[in-house]
Amino acid sequence: MKFFCRRIAVITLGLIFTALPLQAQGFFSSIDWSVCGTLLLFPEKNGPASAPMPVLPSLGGAATYPFSDLFALEVSLDLYGTTYDYEYSLKRAVPANDEFRTAFVIGPILGVQPVWRFSPAGDKFTIRAYGGLSFDLRIIFRAYGLEDDEEHTNNAVNKTGHTLGEARKEITSYFWGSGRFLFIVVGGGMDFPLTEGLDLGFDLRIWVPPWRIWSGEDLPFIDGFRFGVGFRLGFK
Repeated sequence: MKFFCRRIAVITLGLIFTALPLQAQGFFSSIDWSVCGTLLLFPEKNGPASAPMPVLPSLGGAATYPFSDLFALEVSLDLYGTTYDYEYSLKRAVPANDEFRTAFVIGPILGVQPVWRFSPAGDKFTIRAYGGLSFDLRIIFRAYGLEDDEEHTNNAVNKTGHTLGEARKEITSYFWGSGRFLFIVVGGGMDFPLTEGLDLGFDLRIWVPPWRIWSGEDLPFIDGFRFGVGFRLGFK
């Protein structure tokens, strides 16, 4: 009996491990993939304390799993890079021109959003509308050409009494504190078929910073929001 049960267990496990790759293969074959290029706008209103609004090119992609012709779930990733400084008078990280940089930030923006898709004209085009959560998983590096023990100045003019290394730590603490990596993303777009299995589309997106509700900062209204306009190539 013991030998029989062992054989049953081995056969059952073998069937499970045989079936899993087939299920995974079916899952991945159902996913629609896309690559995109986006122009990101990070509005700022800090006067001379920061650089003008960063306008950043971004490359990324998305994987979309359709549950029906109308509804799908999408995971997206956008990647940008830019320079920041820490403004001690404002107690926050601010965009910096290259000559006033303290840190170089690489920002992978991970998004998870349900997508509603409509085709009012049949196969001529598809309209997409979506909204969900987004995470700006910033990675903060020492700015190129600088050393941590150098003196930090505000806009390279007034010494702050801190080093560049200390200012960079403040930038890291600011971006990862109070949930400032969390955003709500809403957007929409249209896709047009180029060939069978290949679409050309565009997207308009807005990232809303919910962390402003609880962070307690007295910020200009537009600070923390992001806007994006981009194009995508979709593969089915």
